[in-house]
Order: sequence, then C-alpha cells, then structure tokens
Amino acid sequence: MTAVPAAFVAAIATVQPDLADVPMILHTEGWDSDAVEAGGFLFKFPKTATAADRLRREARYLALIRPRLPLCVPDLVIHESPQVFSEHRMIPGGMLLAPEYEALSDHQRDLMAAELGRFYVVLHTIPLAEAEAAGALRIPDWPTAEKVLPTANAKLPVALHGWARSVFEAFATLPPDEEIAGYFDGHGWNMAFDHAHGVLNGVYDFADGGIGPRHREFCYANFVSPDLSERIMVHYEALTGLVLNRRTVALHSAVLRLSELDQSDKEPAWFIAGAVGWHDYMAARPELRV
Repeated sequence: MTAVPAAFVAAIATVQPDLADVPMILHTEGWDSDAVEAGGFLFKFPKTATAADRLRREARYLALIRPRLPLCVPDLVIHESPQVFSEHRMIPGGMLLAPEYEALSDHQRDLMAAELGRFYVVLHTIPLAEAEAAGALRIPDWPTAEKVLPTANAKLPVALHGWARSVFEAFATLPPDEEIAGYFDGHGWNMAFDHAHGVLNGVYDFADGGIGPRHREFCYANFVSPDLSERIMVHYEALTGLVLNRRTVALHSAVLRLSELDQSDKEPAWFIAGAVGWHDYMAARPELRV
C-alpha cells in the first residue's frame, strides 16, 4: 500500500485534527485528483491548477443542486490552505458493476431505477441560468469521427470498421437536443450501493456535471446495464410526460465507447470488449441499428 504523502496528512490535520492518527488510504487512479480516505471522510487533492478549478466548480454546482435532490450526493467543502483540497463525508456503499446488477431481483432493479429517474427529473428542472451562475459549464462535445476512427479502427476487429463509421454518420444526423443541467457521469463506478440490502444510497463525483443534451444523460447507466438505462428512462418519462428516443441514447453510448478506445492503453481488452459488446447489443435490435 502506497504511503499517504506527508503534505496530504498535514493538510487533513488542519481541518480534521482528530483524523491525524487514524488509518488513511491513498487513491491515485483519478484523472484530476489524488484522494485520501480517512475516518469516513474523503479528501481530494487536485493534481493540476486546471483540476483545482474543476474541483471548485464541482463544489459550487453541488451546493446548488444538493438541497433539491431526492438522492444523497456529497456535501463538498473546499479548503484553500495549506493547499487546495476538498473534504466530504463519504456516502456508505460500494460501486455497482454489471455482474452485481444482474444478481439483483427485478424489484431491486426497479426501485433503484425509480430513484434515479426522480433524481434526473429534479436535476433537469434546475434553471440553466442558476446552473451557469453556480459555475456550470457546457460539457464538451464528443470527439469527431476524424479524431476517433483512426484509433478505433486500429483496435477494433475489421468487421466492425463499417459499423464505427456508420455510428458517427448516424450521430451527425440527429436533431438538436434540448439542453439541461445534468450529471453526465451516472455509471456504476460513481454509485454508493448497499450490496447487503440491494439499495442505492447515493451518487458522487460531479466533476463532469454541467449543461448538455438531455439524451446524453441516460447513456452512462448503460455501463451498468442497458436494462438499468431503460428502466430509468421509463420512470423519467412517466414523471415528465416526455418521450426519450432510445436510438439517440444508444448512439451516445456508441460514440462514447468508440471515443474511449484512445484511452485504452491501461486496460485495452476491457475497452475493446465494451465497444464490441455495444455493437452486438445494437445489432440485435432493429430499432437501434445503424
């Protein structure tokens, strides 16, 4: 186990002196920040000045949305001294991955989907002007075909090269989508799931939250299971009266999976399997094919 840097320990002691002698766990896998888990709290230390700005924006966005949401999210506090870092009490629970979701009962799956559906309904009703005033930015567009396809085709089976090109062609023809204030990271790695009782305790990591297209919001749950995404959308539609286009959501997932192939040096087999699996999922459903 990697030792927690002395500078992190000292910074934590300035705001939580009682934690100075408790066991601390260092997490270094994050893109933006290193994190320290100690005594039921999580402290995030940004790796760059850009990451520090993102952390500050995340805290302001959470301060706006947290009191309104029906699901628990972090109460993020930013400390500027002796260095920039954040503090929040951890939401109890573990990540929810695909095999664990498949093991849930139908009732447990639908209960979680109903909670997430309500969560998205409330989040999406927050006025964009308020979100912008809290520092929310428009999320970046997906990378273009010109950027993605050379890397994707170098890693995908040759038989899928035409599908990858067709995905971007179909995505380019989608009509404009309504913008909402959203989460845009609602996959199982950001869920605090109580596996003993089969219930969702909350969600976290809003660094990618901001303003973006409504349909994109629902593609991230596909990392857990397309069944979860579909259930969330059904509950969302029942509460809002809106009709979500499943093919649009599926295309967002396809573009996301293909785009991530350029980040697959660490676990190439996992990223490639994800893209191939999403191709197979879309190909098996005539309404989703490209």
